[in-house]
Amino acid sequence: MKQVKLVAFPAQVALRARQHMESLFREFAIIALGGGREADVPKRLLEIARLHEERYGGLNPDADDAVDAAMADGVEFLDVEVSVPPRIKQDTVGIKPLLLEADEYCRSGDLLTLAPSDEIRAFWFWFLSEIVRQTDGEPPVSWHDFRMPEL
Repeated sequence: MKQVKLVAFPAQVALRARQHMESLFREFAIIALGGGREADVPKRLLEIARLHEERYGGLNPDADDAVDAAMADGVEFLDVEVSVPPRIKQDTVGIKPLLLEADEYCRSGDLLTLAPSDEIRAFWFWFLSEIVRQTDGEPPVSWHDFRMPEL
């Protein structure tokens, strides 16, 4: 296991990102039930989410509890350290194209769920890039110091 330190983890931004993702997953589940070609992206995203939950859910209960408490208490930022298995880098890198595809799917206007805000998009980019960077041995970059690259 490797340690990943999320410096100045933005709890309230993460809460909004979680709520957005939950809305998107609910809508994707409905679309996936309908089947057809338009269900390809939702089905793949739901399958990846299920696999990630199986592999990584519950690995860091203390960190999860600290983040949940911060969200509930209105805390803006906290430092969180999590243990991650080596394969998380490969899985995280593999998610990026699908997340971009899901983002484009939202922007198409065919969903009830709106596209994520720039802040939520930046949060996901920061969060996932910190996992990849730090598993490669790079030092943490705090949320405050993070600058979203041009995509």
